[in-house]
Amino acid sequence: MSHSLNLSNFPPNADTIEFSAHDQYPDVVFTREMLHPPGQSRRTDCTRDMMVPVTESLPKRIMSIFMELGILEALGEATQSESRLVSRAASYLQLVCRRLKQYWQSYPCELSMDLVAKYSQTRNWQKSTIRCIGWHPQCFKLAVATIDDTVRIYTRNPGVTPILRSSQQKAVTCLAWRPFAGGELAIGCQTGVLIWSVDPMSQITRPLSQAVHLQHGRHQPVTAVSWSHNGELLVTASINDTDILAWNVDQQRCVPMHRVKLPCALVSYAPLGFSMIASSVGRDFYICSVPPERAQRVTWSTSCGSLQSFAWSRDEKHLLFVTTDDIKLFYMRLSGVKNASYELACPLVDFDQKVTENGVTIGGKVQAIAWCPRDRFLAVTFKSTAAIALFFTNISGHKINIDPYCLIFGSGVEYPACLCYQENYKQEYESDAQAVLTIGWSSGRVEYYPL
Repeated sequence: MSHSLNLSNFPPNADTIEFSAHDQYPDVVFTREMLHPPGQSRRTDCTRDMMVPVTESLPKRIMSIFMELGILEALGEATQSESRLVSRAASYLQLVCRRLKQYWQSYPCELSMDLVAKYSQTRNWQKSTIRCIGWHPQCFKLAVATIDDTVRIYTRNPGVTPILRSSQQKAVTCLAWRPFAGGELAIGCQTGVLIWSVDPMSQITRPLSQAVHLQHGRHQPVTAVSWSHNGELLVTASINDTDILAWNVDQQRCVPMHRVKLPCALVSYAPLGFSMIASSVGRDFYICSVPPERAQRVTWSTSCGSLQSFAWSRDEKHLLFVTTDDIKLFYMRLSGVKNASYELACPLVDFDQKVTENGVTIGGKVQAIAWCPRDRFLAVTFKSTAAIALFFTNISGHKINIDPYCLIFGSGVEYPACLCYQENYKQEYESDAQAVLTIGWSSGRVEYYPL
């Protein structure tokens, strides 16, 4: 185990490897003209509303909103009635429903999408132009979700950019490519999960078929999606549900994989598929063995806050994580193979805020961490500072060594909203680069950082 580090040890800068001409990474920049973010009105982000006649009666509007968004939104529409009696009755019922919801739920009564933003790994999720990004694990495909509820697919062909958009695809929170499938993408959002199939040979920008919409009870909004190692199962977590669901996507059926005390915020298979991690909105998080019929679950509790972000080593024997209320990076090591038991977590890096020689403040509470597939580079973003802290990591037997590598800054006042690594870079090129860090900046720009 390495000794605890702090951010003052970072070198001033580090050299990066340049892309060659044949790399052809897509140039992605989103401008206001390209996007149509939802307005302040709750009903302007839906295709259905754009086609509703302006003469639609109030009862029809209320019923339509109730069927689509639920009782609270329907009562909110009823409060706009010209009838004082109807408006007051709707306001009273809305208050009663909110109090009942607070009584039933054992976690703080907050709006679902506020909870999504609170536990999201994307900084300023509600207002971020880019909400999440993800590389296909086997081929050159990058999915980028934006604030206008649209997901665009970028490949080596700059002339064709498939656009995934649906009236059911609202407030995208997460996405994941299905392994060993050329163009199947799972998108978690406010209404559940959408499964898109994009023909890799298609020369059109819109898919010919609509997405498969997966819903189950109160399991929405979906805040995390993760495919099993072979792509057979999809596990999902919802900020409103205590069940972790395992979906057989081909049959459109699901079974509860685990039930926890409080609703889940994150869930993810480990790289080899032998373990899975899930976090609740409370202090508990869970490390589970896979497959589910022989599942064993170990419950861990953080010293303060909830699990904010985590990263596995490629052999699943090492786990790094950060919490919502702490400023440290924690490390856990697998101590048993059969029962997948882990040792107690130890602090590895102190992220206490520091001021660089240039007068820039870095550090503080962490937004997200990402570990490259070769276990060489760890990227860390923060909730309140604009820099990405990049660490060089080395695993030797049962020990992990971590050293400051460099700081990455954007242009002007932009900050990193989300990030991920391209998993298959070394498979495609004979290059000195070991990883490509992909960054979605707050300005709407996507940057590739070969290391």
